[in-house]
Amino acid sequence: MAEESAQLRHARSRGPRSNWVPLGIAAAVVAVLTGGWTLLNAGLPRTEDLAAGQSITLGSGQGYEASMSFDDGWELNTGSSTQGARYVFSKGPVNLRVSVVTPPVRATATELWEGMRDIVRVGDATAALGEPEPITSEAGAEGLTGDLHLRQNIGTAAVFLSPGGDFAVETQAFSSDATPTEVADAEKLVRTIRFSRSSGGTP
Repeated sequence: MAEESAQLRHARSRGPRSNWVPLGIAAAVVAVLTGGWTLLNAGLPRTEDLAAGQSITLGSGQGYEASMSFDDGWELNTGSSTQGARYVFSKGPVNLRVSVVTPPVRATATELWEGMRDIVRVGDATAALGEPEPITSEAGAEGLTGDLHLRQNIGTAAVFLSPGGDFAVETQAFSSDATPTEVADAEKLVRTIRFSRSSGGTP
């Protein structure tokens, strides 16, 4: 019952057409978070190199779209990514998971952070999400960020709520053996997240 309540409090992941994500996909997300990135990488069938300066649209809604821009060395793990819903990026030993989620009506970034805290504990009671601090991206998107600990993996997490409040971007970046510089590369990438006006947003 506690696990069910935690998942219901958390924002739901968005599908390619903004549908609710099936229970099986939600369970897979939890398995990825609690099982470690090593297992994830071992099962990836495909990757795609991302060019320096390349921008990817993550998701959209209510007249806004979210995007991020890359520097050298990043790859998109296409086998574990779904356009408009979830993305797995990697650079060396560092992995960055990006989720586009649909929050409850009028949810705040703090509430989304608490929901993410509950989710990372599902299946691993030792997992920990630190206390959040304000973060502002290079383009002015405001959100929250904090430390993330999953078994032997350490890193950071962040959440950015769209200006319209109808979708949010959540990130988890970590590795078991990355250098501080490599972890900083992931944090730098997260800071490229921007919300731009778009006539094609999902109502």
